[in-house]
Amino acid sequence: MEKPKNWDSVQANTGDYESLKLGGHEVVIKNAYVYTGLTGNQSLRVEVDIAGNDEQAGFYQKQFDSNPSMDKKWANASIKYISLKEDDNCVAMFKGFTTCVENSNPGYTWNFDEKTLIGKKLCGVYGLEEYEDNEGNVKTATKLVQFRSLDKLNNVKIPRVKLLDGTYVEYEEYKNKKNNSSINTAKNLFGDSVEISEDDIPFEI
Repeated sequence: MEKPKNWDSVQANTGDYESLKLGGHEVVIKNAYVYTGLTGNQSLRVEVDIAGNDEQAGFYQKQFDSNPSMDKKWANASIKYISLKEDDNCVAMFKGFTTCVENSNPGYTWNFDEKTLIGKKLCGVYGLEEYEDNEGNVKTATKLVQFRSLDKLNNVKIPRVKLLDGTYVEYEEYKNKKNNSSINTAKNLFGDSVEISEDDIPFEI
């Protein structure tokens, strides 16, 4: 066996990972730019990290820095896409986000220059979302699901869990059901308690 050329420079992966606590965190915007999807629709891509005096400050920056890949990217778990479509609903959601930023950063006024968002702080709300792994097993990942004004931070509760079929259920119910059952399909596990929801609302002023 030959020693890999990058053996000494790559950090060992022992399988031990810290989990981000669910709920509200003070976050800082690390990057923001207009993103064009495969369909041609544009959105504002907002990348954030945990900030302030939070015990997990720098959580995603540490992940980025420790990633040995040459083409590493910011963790999808801490990215939010805000639609830039000009229908009333999308404009209202976009305006809600910028209002959260303004409320959280005294003296700042949104001027339609996305680069001015970098370095601004606000509240990010993190919750669980189900996904199916390569073996067909249903697992959960922590995702940034919502923005709020920073003064709402202490009143944030853990958001509803997004199930594999796109429905939502309260976190405590999800946790209790998962602890007491090996069945993990939305219909069998939660019955009529799940709620159908439209696109995730990325803000709450």
